[in-house]
Amino acid sequence: MRLFILLTAIIAHATIIDRIAIIVGKHAILDSAINRDIRVTSLLNHETPDFSPASRKKAASRLIDQELIRDQVRTGGYPVAPESEALQLLAEIKRDRFPNGAAFNRALSQAGITEDVLKDRLSWQLTVLRFIDARFRPAVVVTDEDAQRYYNQHRGEFNAGFDQARQKIVDRITGERVNGLLDDWLKQTRQETHIEYLEKTLQ
Repeated sequence: MRLFILLTAIIAHATIIDRIAIIVGKHAILDSAINRDIRVTSLLNHETPDFSPASRKKAASRLIDQELIRDQVRTGGYPVAPESEALQLLAEIKRDRFPNGAAFNRALSQAGITEDVLKDRLSWQLTVLRFIDARFRPAVVVTDEDAQRYYNQHRGEFNAGFDQARQKIVDRITGERVNGLLDDWLKQTRQETHIEYLEKTLQ
């Protein structure tokens, strides 16, 4: 009986700590997911985790967008990044951002996350990029006139003539327009989705 009471208390305590913060459609965003997003983001940005109300609100907004994209990936049959790509990206981060394995492990410890948590985040980021490319990039067409106009307006940013800079210009315009289409889609999808804030400070 004492063991049962102890287990019940532990479960109740865990429920209080890891409560549902937001409901997005049929899916829940847990309080722990918000804190985890802050921790992983801080590591990737070489920052100290910030759990202030403003920071948690930003993280919650990111997670809402991610849940909307995740639902679209689930229902739309969009490709999911293979684990091999996430492992490769993780290896690049270790190599480029940290002098050695010990420094990387310290950063994980300071952020309060594990390597698997970081790998899962990287895998999801790669999946999001695949979704964006498949969903929005085909709708973007950059004409020669578009590229020339952009070059004329931003000539000082290029140390080359138009012909040499053309591909860079096309890539930049394409990226800006894809981001615009993504933002519009997220705004529209938010309006069409039931989003309930159980933690009102996140709204």
